[in-house]
Amino acid sequence: MEYAETMGLDLVLANDPDADRLAVAEKDRISGTWTVFTGDQTAVLLGHWMWEQFGKHSSRPVAMCASTVSSKMLAAIARAEGFRFDDTLTGFKYISSHSEYLRSEAGGNHLVLFGYEEAIGYCCGDIVNDKDGISALGVFAELCVWVYSQKRMNMVQYLQSLCDIYGEFVTNNGYYYCHDPTVVFQIMAKLRNGGKYLSKVGLYTIQSIRDLGAYPYDSTTLDHKPTLPTSKTSPMITLTFTNGCITQIRASGTEPKLKYYIELPGKPGVSKKLVQEELDIMSDVLLEELLEPTKHGLVKVKP
Repeated sequence: MEYAETMGLDLVLANDPDADRLAVAEKDRISGTWTVFTGDQTAVLLGHWMWEQFGKHSSRPVAMCASTVSSKMLAAIARAEGFRFDDTLTGFKYISSHSEYLRSEAGGNHLVLFGYEEAIGYCCGDIVNDKDGISALGVFAELCVWVYSQKRMNMVQYLQSLCDIYGEFVTNNGYYYCHDPTVVFQIMAKLRNGGKYLSKVGLYTIQSIRDLGAYPYDSTTLDHKPTLPTSKTSPMITLTFTNGCITQIRASGTEPKLKYYIELPGKPGVSKKLVQEELDIMSDVLLEELLEPTKHGLVKVKP
């Protein structure tokens, strides 16, 4: 961004050294402030653009997919617009393999336009069935040209226009350091409660539960078996609340971290400020009640 400032530029599209990820930042010409887009925000822009350009006119059923810890805003767009959206486990090997399945006859012969993970990894189209920062950069650049020239907006304004239609999706993602691996399993066992899962956390009512750990369970399926793969060593529990909040707790498979992903959707027309305020209050309750950080010696990493 410093280099962009010296060159008088308003938009930065950057790949990492092996060019499989894409980062996006934009300068507001009036205020002079920079916005660095999150992986979820960039994905919403890319996914919606792919739908508008190719999905609407497809004779085949359209599908997209993302890692389960990514934002659910694109899933909400899919419900509103009428295309399929699936969750996968974290990691692009799962996104890529599921995309291939969806394209197959067994998977419904879908036109899979987009897949992503919130860690700024995107797959646009089917030329490269993996996260690819170069093709994602090209598609995003095309979108920017259209937004700037046809909509007469900047990208922040255009993203807000999508939120006005589909609702604000506000997240609180982070992690605690947990150097004792037994603590993770103690926390998961508490949430599991011998198979008698929680029905409420504080004043918040749980609508559904999915457990991808040693004792697989999904309250939303007929046989109560999860559709996603499970892992005894890297467990993950997902709680969906009646107010739409989705909370996911999972152990890192490679680092001494206990990760959490909390997202609250707002109804169209409800301001981001109000949704954020509600999420902040709810997050404090969820993290304290579910994880008991002080009791378990968890060290929170400040964003």
